[in-house]
Amino acid sequence: MDLLMLDRPQRTRGRPALNAAQAVDEDKLLGLAFATFAERGYEGTTLRDLSKRLGVSHNLLNVRFGRKEDLWIRAVDWRMAQASPFVEAAFDEPADPEVRLRHLIQRFCLWATSNGDIVSLTNVEGCRSTWRLDHIVEHFVLPFQRRLDGLLDAVRLQRPVHDLSTAALMALLVQGVGYYFCAVPMQQRLGAGQEVDDVHAAEHADRLAAFLLAALLPSVA
Repeated sequence: MDLLMLDRPQRTRGRPALNAAQAVDEDKLLGLAFATFAERGYEGTTLRDLSKRLGVSHNLLNVRFGRKEDLWIRAVDWRMAQASPFVEAAFDEPADPEVRLRHLIQRFCLWATSNGDIVSLTNVEGCRSTWRLDHIVEHFVLPFQRRLDGLLDAVRLQRPVHDLSTAALMALLVQGVGYYFCAVPMQQRLGAGQEVDDVHAAEHADRLAAFLLAALLPSVA
């Protein structure tokens, strides 16, 4: 036996050591996991597929996250923590309620231009009654809806507001504006591809926000 080999740590079979799992960049892993869940759906995604896309062992993901459902929760929570503050900052502005509402709608429409993965995932999960939908609604949708209800109530004390439920308004924003910017191939086939490209998307987000606000906040005589 080569005596030099005696100084080398021997590899063992089975799961990789914890320090090997910790060596993988977590943001990269969670980002790819979320993108895969959004693209293929929960049922269409396996830990083995994810490990191949990441270039790591299947066992490493098991060590790091455990079950697929645990990884889904971690990936969704991580992605929403990244994306939510841009829109929700409008709630906390030191401004008049109507101004905050206008900024909220404008921010949401602009947010939709660069968060198509979230729109895709919520579109899929929103059509199924699952524990995943429960997680999304409980942790993200309902808290946002409560704050939106409070803001709209404050605006109604100052001026007329269209009698539209917050559920309907959020659907117009996510499944309406969000889908418009998310479904780029569809817009291209409809001759509107330029409206959603990187150069013009922000401009059209402003137009959509103005359209929604004109309907939501009718002119005061």
